[in-house]
Amino acid sequence: MKGKLLLTTCSILSGVLFNQINAQEYQPISVQSGFNADVIANGIGPSASSTNNDVDGVSYAFISTDFQLTSSSTPLTYGLPANGLINSVVGSTPGLSYQLASYSANNALRLQNPNDAGTITFTTPIAAVSLYMLATGGSGQCTVDVVANFTDGTSQTFSGINIDDWYYGPNYAIQGIGRINIMNDNLESGYGTDPRLYQIPLTMDVANQSKPIQSVTVTKSGAGGIPNIFAFSADAYTSCPAPTNITYTSAMAGATLSWAAPTVIPSSGYDYYYSSSSTPPTATTTPSGNVATGTSVTLNSLATGQTYYFWVRSNCGGTVGLWKMKPFTTGQISSTYTAGDINTMFSSSFPTPTDVTNCPGAMTMTVPAGYKIKSTSVSYTMSTESNGWMSEQRSILVSSNNSMAEAQVTSGSGSTSGTYSYERTNIPIANGLTGDVIFELRAWRMYGGSDCNADYNKVDNNTWKVTLTLEPVGLAVNEVAAGKKEILAYPNPFVDVVNIQNIEKVKRLSVTDLSGITIKTIDNPSATLHLGDLKTGLYILTLTMKDGSVKSTKIIKK
Repeated sequence: MKGKLLLTTCSILSGVLFNQINAQEYQPISVQSGFNADVIANGIGPSASSTNNDVDGVSYAFISTDFQLTSSSTPLTYGLPANGLINSVVGSTPGLSYQLASYSANNALRLQNPNDAGTITFTTPIAAVSLYMLATGGSGQCTVDVVANFTDGTSQTFSGINIDDWYYGPNYAIQGIGRINIMNDNLESGYGTDPRLYQIPLTMDVANQSKPIQSVTVTKSGAGGIPNIFAFSADAYTSCPAPTNITYTSAMAGATLSWAAPTVIPSSGYDYYYSSSSTPPTATTTPSGNVATGTSVTLNSLATGQTYYFWVRSNCGGTVGLWKMKPFTTGQISSTYTAGDINTMFSSSFPTPTDVTNCPGAMTMTVPAGYKIKSTSVSYTMSTESNGWMSEQRSILVSSNNSMAEAQVTSGSGSTSGTYSYERTNIPIANGLTGDVIFELRAWRMYGGSDCNADYNKVDNNTWKVTLTLEPVGLAVNEVAAGKKEILAYPNPFVDVVNIQNIEKVKRLSVTDLSGITIKTIDNPSATLHLGDLKTGLYILTLTMKDGSVKSTKIIKK
C-alpha cells in the first residue's frame, strides 16, 4: 500500500432499427445562432481583448492553442484546438466529434443564474437517434433542463441533466486544455488533465428519431455552478449509411484518403469534398468529385505542410448519406520507436523542462533535401507495473540538435494502475531544422525504487511515434533572383485591407503569424483581402498559385 498522498420510428421504426444495427452515424452539428458569450481566448494580445466573459464567474476562461500574449510569447502546448475540432475520447462513441464556434465571436451558451435559458438553433435541421451535448460547469457541478425542438412543432424534454465542474469530472470528451485569468493573463496548464469539456448523451424517443431537430433550448434548473454549452453532435438517422474509418497517407504535395465501406454498398459510389477551410459542406454542396468504385482517392497539387479537411459520403442513387470528415496534412513523415520499453527515472521532485534522465529513448528522423520542419507531433502510451500509478508519470519531448524541449513536462492522471495515452501536436521545438534530426523522450516516475527501471512505470514499446510536418526550405519569404522583392500585395504596411496582385492566378491564400499558426485561409480569393480583425504585427501572406507554385511575402498590420 502506498504511504504517500499525491497532489494532484412501422416504416419509420424499421428505418431506425436498420440504422442502429448497421452503424452509428456520428455527425457534428453546425450552429446558426444562440451563443451568448465568448469564453475562449485566442490570437495575439491580452486575453480580455478576445473574450467577453468567463466560464466560472471568477475570471477564468478557456484558451486556444493559438493564443499568445505577445507575438514573441512561447507558443502553447495545451489549449482547445485552433480549428475548433474536438474528437471525443469517450470510449463508447468512437469517431464522434464536435465543431466549436469561432473563437473570435460568441462561442458558448452561458447560463449564470437559475432559470436563465437560451435556444441554440442549428444551421441545418437533423434527425437523430441521439444528441450529444458538449458542455462544462464553471465553479461547480450544475443541472439543466434540455428541450429538443422538432421542425413539426413538437418537442422532447430532458429534465435534470447533470453537468460536472470543469475540473476532475468523468465522461469528458477532452481534457487538459488549460485556462487563463482574463483579469491578469495568468495561464494555468491544468497539468495535462484539466479543465475538461463533458459529453452528455440525450437519447431521442423512437417516435421522434426521424423528426429533424431544429433547435435545442437549455435552462439552468437549479443552483450550483455556471453551465456553459459549446456544441452538439448527433448519431444521425439516415437510410443511406455512411463510410467509416477514414484514414490518410500524406505526400509532399497531396495525400491519399481511404475509408471502409458500409455494410450496404452505395449504388452510386461515394461523393467527396475537400477544402483548406473546416467549414463543413451541406447536403446541397457540389462535391469535389465522386469515386464510382473502390474506397480511396488521391488528391494532388496541394500546398506542402498545409492542413486540409476531407469529407466523404455514400451516394445511394436517389438519396445521399451524411458527410464524414477527416482532417489531413500534406508533407508529413513519421517514425515509431521499436527498440523496446523505455525506462522511467525516479524523481523525488517535479521534473522541469531542463532536467535530463539517465535512460531516455532516442530516435533519428531524416528530413528530405529541400524541406525543413514546420511542426512536430508526438504520441505514446505509458503503463504502470507493480504498485505504480498513472498519475506518477512524467514525460517530455526534446529536440537534441538544438537542445530545445517542450515548454512543460506532461503528467499522467489517475491514482490507479493502468495505461495512459499521450498525444501532443504543433510542438515548435524543431522548427526549421533540416537533415538528420534526433528526438529524445525523457520519462520519469514520482514513486518507486531508484534511478532507471520499468518496475513501476514505463513507456510502452511500439507506441512512441513522432510525426513531422514539413515545408519547402524557401517558403518563408519569396525573393526575386535579381535582388528585388516581388510585390505580391499592397499597401504594405496596411490598416484594414490588402490588395492582391494578379489575383486571377491565385488558387488559395493563407495568412500565418510568425510562430507558424495559420490565422486565415481562403480558396479562390478576391483581389481585396480584409484583415482589419488582425492585431498589430508582422504576418506571412502565402499565395498558392494555379500553376502549383507557392509565393510568400511579409505583410505588416499597423
